[in-house]
Amino acid sequence: MRHTARLLVTAAMAAAVLLLGPAATAPASAEDPQPLIVGGRPATQVYRGVGSLQVQRGTDPSFHTCAVTLWTPRHAITNAHCVTTTDGLPKDPARYTIQWDAIDRLAGDPVTGVTKIVAHQDWDWLTPGGGLHGDIAVLWLNTPVWSVPSALPPVGHSPAPPAGQQARIVGWGYTSSPPADPTAPRYMSEADLRIVDPAACTAADIDAGEVCVADPARPGVAACNGDSGGPVMTPTKTSKTIWHLAGTASRETAAGCTGPVVYTSAVYYRTWINDTIAGRGAAVPRPGRTLAPGSSAYRWMGCGITC
Repeated sequence: MRHTARLLVTAAMAAAVLLLGPAATAPASAEDPQPLIVGGRPATQVYRGVGSLQVQRGTDPSFHTCAVTLWTPRHAITNAHCVTTTDGLPKDPARYTIQWDAIDRLAGDPVTGVTKIVAHQDWDWLTPGGGLHGDIAVLWLNTPVWSVPSALPPVGHSPAPPAGQQARIVGWGYTSSPPADPTAPRYMSEADLRIVDPAACTAADIDAGEVCVADPARPGVAACNGDSGGPVMTPTKTSKTIWHLAGTASRETAAGCTGPVVYTSAVYYRTWINDTIAGRGAAVPRPGRTLAPGSSAYRWMGCGITC
C-alpha cells in the first residue's frame, strides 16, 4: 500500500483517470476515486466492520472506489473526499453499494445501499491546512447491518495514538504501480506499519484531528490512491488480538507513494460523527464551489494516479 503529495486536483478533471478491468469499456469519471495499493500482502483475516464502497462503471456493477467502516448498524464512515464532488457537495448516495465482511470485494455479505451522505462542515477540496481538514463523512445505509461487528475505537482512546504504536492498514487495489495486470484485484491487502510523530507529516499540514502513519524501516509500504477511506487500526490484545479503528486514509505527504500517510482520526471526530447521526451536528450547508484552472490543492488519496 502506498501514497503521494501536492499536485493539482484540476489535473484529475482534465484527464480521464485509470480504467480498470471490465470497466475499461467506459470512460472513468475524473471525480471517482481510483484503487491503488502497493507493498502490502494478502489479507490474513476478515476485518471488523470494513466494507468496499462501489459504483456502476461501464459493464462493471462493482467498481471499488474507497473503503468504509461500519460505525453503527445503520451508519458507516469514510473520508469526505471519497463521496463529495470537487465543489465539496455530497455525491448522489443512490449511486453506491457497499459489500461487507469479506476479503473478496465481490463476495460481500451483506450488501447494502446508501441513502444519505453528510460531509464535515470544514471539508474543502481547495484549502487543506486551513484549520481542521474535516476529511470525514457519515453514510446512512438503506438496510441495517446487524451481522457485521463494528470496529469502533474503544471509549477512552486518545485521538492520536502514541508514536511507535503498532498499526495495520487494509484496502483493495492494484498490487504494483504501474499495474502488471489491468484487472482490479478482488482481494483485500494489508500491511503492518507504525503510528509516527506528527512531525513526519508536516508536508501535508497534519493537524490535531489526524494521525501520521508510516514504517520508517520500509518507506515504500504505505497507503495510496484507492486506499482512501480505508482504516488504520491499532490492536487490543486479550485472549486474541482485536483490531480497532484509529483513523481513515486521507492523503499522502510525498510523491510516489513513498512517504508517511495522513489518516483522519476516528477518535477525534467521534463526537461529530455521533452528533451528526443523532441530528445534532449535521454539516452546515455551504455554497458549491468549482475548481478554477491552476487552483492549488492536495493530491488526496482518492484521486486517480494522474491527479
